[in-house]
Amino acid sequence: MEAKIYKMNGTQSGSVKLNDEIFATKAHPQTINDVVKAQLNNERQGNAFTKTRGEVNFSTRKIYRQKGTGRARHGSIKAGIFVGGGTCFGPRPHAFDIRPPRKMVDRALIGILTEKAGVGAVRIVEGLDFVSGKTKDVVAFLNNQQLKKVLLVVPEITANTRRAVANLKTVKVVVPMHVNSVDMLKYGHVAISDKAVKMLEEVLLK
Repeated sequence: MEAKIYKMNGTQSGSVKLNDEIFATKAHPQTINDVVKAQLNNERQGNAFTKTRGEVNFSTRKIYRQKGTGRARHGSIKAGIFVGGGTCFGPRPHAFDIRPPRKMVDRALIGILTEKAGVGAVRIVEGLDFVSGKTKDVVAFLNNQQLKKVLLVVPEITANTRRAVANLKTVKVVVPMHVNSVDMLKYGHVAISDKAVKMLEEVLLK
């Protein structure tokens, strides 16, 4: 498929042929859903921890006599019904990791790129770099391109580019190797450097 190439100022400078295997191949919605859920699960730390009644540090003496008080029978202050007592069936550290096959991950990415390309949400930009390191240049770029939330894909993240986008919550910059489904869906548009297009195609088709 053919795609327009834009300059940083928003004017069109030509066109480029994109690989149909990436930008014109639909993926099953369930594939995308499974990959997104797996990535979000993998971001969970899973380190929540509560002590059971056998682990809390309290005296083991009987808290009051068995009979004659009119109260329920209790043998330990460690019971879960008392303040500071152990927790019954509380969370314990464990991993939430789900590792879908690499082909499935790539298939989901290709499907998302295809959907975005179909609605004009993929933009190829010539010389996508912010050498000044200033946030105002990124804001000017967004205004010129008429974009609000955008994922920038560049061949290499320079120190100036990282500094320029650091204070913008609606902009994220990544290299082709680190493009993922969650970021693709989170940001409305994808702006790809003309030099990064071939790199992205190689990553997804290897």
